[in-house]
Amino acid sequence: MENIRTNVFEENKRLREQLEYKAKQANDWQEKYYELLNELKKTQALLRQFLNENTPSSKLPFRYHSKKKPEEPKPRGKPLGSNGGNKEAPENVDKKVKARLEERCPRCGKVIRRRDIDTRLRYVYDAIIKAIVIEVEEEFYPCECGEFCIGKHPEIPQRGMIGYNLQSLFTELKFNFSGSYANISKFFNNVTEGKINFTPKAINDCIERIAQKLELSYDKIEQELKNEDYSYCDETSWPVNGVRWYLWMFVTTNFVFITIQNSRARRVLIDIFGKDYHGGIISDCYKVYREFAKWYQKCWAHFLRKLKFEAEKNSDSDISKLYQQLKKLHKKMSDFLKTDPPPDLRKKKKKEYEKVLNNITNYKHWSPESRAIINNWLVTYRGHWLTAIEIEGISLDNSLCERKIRNSIGWRKMLGGHKTREGAKQYAIIQTHRQTWIHQGKHPYNELLNVIRS
Repeated sequence: MENIRTNVFEENKRLREQLEYKAKQANDWQEKYYELLNELKKTQALLRQFLNENTPSSKLPFRYHSKKKPEEPKPRGKPLGSNGGNKEAPENVDKKVKARLEERCPRCGKVIRRRDIDTRLRYVYDAIIKAIVIEVEEEFYPCECGEFCIGKHPEIPQRGMIGYNLQSLFTELKFNFSGSYANISKFFNNVTEGKINFTPKAINDCIERIAQKLELSYDKIEQELKNEDYSYCDETSWPVNGVRWYLWMFVTTNFVFITIQNSRARRVLIDIFGKDYHGGIISDCYKVYREFAKWYQKCWAHFLRKLKFEAEKNSDSDISKLYQQLKKLHKKMSDFLKTDPPPDLRKKKKKEYEKVLNNITNYKHWSPESRAIINNWLVTYRGHWLTAIEIEGISLDNSLCERKIRNSIGWRKMLGGHKTREGAKQYAIIQTHRQTWIHQGKHPYNELLNVIRS
């Protein structure tokens, strides 16, 4: 009997130990599960910074396979035997030459008779970078009042050894091609056979003086922005001394304005437009672009790109159906705006498109994933999607500003932003003027030349 009791107690003890071990094992597995779950969430959040609906296709680590059959590539260039040119004949010709035939055919050796020869005209465009060294006999006079008077000439800068044309060329190479100062120095030393040989520091100082000369007009453009009727807006990250700053771009009817700030907050917009801007803002759905302007137009291109991304990621969901309906509506509206409709027709069509958009938004049988997208985009920014239908001169998307901001991306990729705040400010000043001149249909090289000569 005692042996039986002993065995029962031992069995209970053994079972209790097993239960405790199982409970401890379950707790350990639960802790590991939550650790892995947190790691997964962190990894997904990090991955989404690089792979999202705004990631360029060139940066994707994979390619979407098109359902269309691949077409045979077209041969490059014009057909053999054509003149190879598609430009219109120039109004003015600087030089005329004759290209003469030899006496015999180079292939068969047949004699070519002059009376059988025909002629045709073609135009060749060429350019020469020629160094010009100017000797300046400069008058000067030390006045008794303390002023040191120096003679002036309209084609010669008041100070320094770098002429006006060369200053503009330095600026174009730096800002149009994102060239380093060292490479610009090597380039001119090469093409001029050493006649123009300035150090990278000298070229940097030249660019700095140009920025100083343009700073007053830069400030004037900033003041004029709040008087414009509307502005396209966008921003992108911009390293300054290894710290993430942001390049902001604003495109209006008359100007392109760039500012580089250490903030992506709403205060940047308030500083420029004020708290009660009388005009409109065309932008993506970044939350800072709200509650300070009279009206807004949100970017359909961003929204449709987001929908397409989510539809491909959730192929079993009805997001694809939502994407197709909104894409179809967007195409109808875009085609309508291409006709340059009158104001009365614009108001009528806006009501029609509002009805279609409301029907899509209020449809009761969307999946939770589709409903979340509708609530976060269409509902949150209700009234901001069809403004371009009624207001003449603006677009349904922010592509204008996005295209212009891409001109700065090359600089960020090639040169890594800026090392100093002063360099970032100089870039904003000069590039604001260059982009504004291009926006106005002018040539930045000539316009800059006129400014620094004045």
